Amino acid sequence: MNLNSRKNDKGKFNVNPTKQKWFQDKNFRTAVDFAIDRRNMVFNIANGLGAPLFTAESLNSIYLNKNLKPYEKDLTKTNELLAKSGFYRDKNGKLFDKDGNPVEFDLYTNAGNTEREAIGVMVKQDLEDLGMKVNFKPVEFNTLVNKLVNTYDWDMVIMGLTGSPLEPNGGKNVWMSQGTLHMFNQRPAGYTKDDRYSWEKEMDDLFIKGALATDFETRKKYYDKYQEIAYEEKPFIYIYSPLVISAIRTKFKNIYPSMLGGLTHNIEEIFIEKE
Repeated sequence: MNLNSRKNDKGKFNVNPTKQKWFQDKNFRTAVDFAIDRRNMVFNIANGLGAPLFTAESLNSIYLNKNLKPYEKDLTKTNELLAKSGFYRDKNGKLFDKDGNPVEFDLYTNAGNTEREAIGVMVKQDLEDLGMKVNFKPVEFNTLVNKLVNTYDWDMVIMGLTGSPLEPNGGKNVWMSQGTLHMFNQRPAGYTKDDRYSWEKEMDDLFIKGALATDFETRKKYYDKYQEIAYEEKPFIYIYSPLVISAIRTKFKNIYPSMLGGLTHNIEEIFIEKE
């Protein structure tokens, strides 16, 4: 979700002020999170070849914070969270905020990516079950990138980011407040005003400390904490992670698959069995 509260060079808000209140409301973000049916998406879109994802690090990362537990779709919790922030439904089931504004927003992804388009259709349905009106808009990739990193005029977006299972600092451009992929609260180049959320400040500090630390245990502590913040604040809502399936002919021996290095990480030890 777009948490941007700044104005563009023409003095216009990048995000409609009414929508800003929704997206910047942690209860709203958490309600959306608990409305997503991840298991159904894995089954229907990834043909069962995936796993629901709830954290900022991939499931095979050596830095994965395993204390952050997965959870199921929970409409009871979703409705409680929305009610706590003053949202209500009318007799037709349509959702309104506490000021009487109908909850309606745009959801973007890049057109032509059939997986993300399918995810968008299911997210739209899950959120419309809450009474939200979701305008799902697959657009040309360059148009989407321009919205994300230049004009900032978007509400919600479905994207895929990859990261290293060995080095969380590779994601600093996403998580640090001045990062070029800090999509959920992107700042223009050269922006100097400190309008970071308190948790953004903590993220900046954690990534600096994590980069400077030299032993695994110390770094793990910092990166566990950043994942905990992402899990609690939900600037991104994670959906699922696909499984990677690899195959190799049986004539190759001394194969020891690794979730980090794949099938041939020990290529210098692999040999072909003589017939």
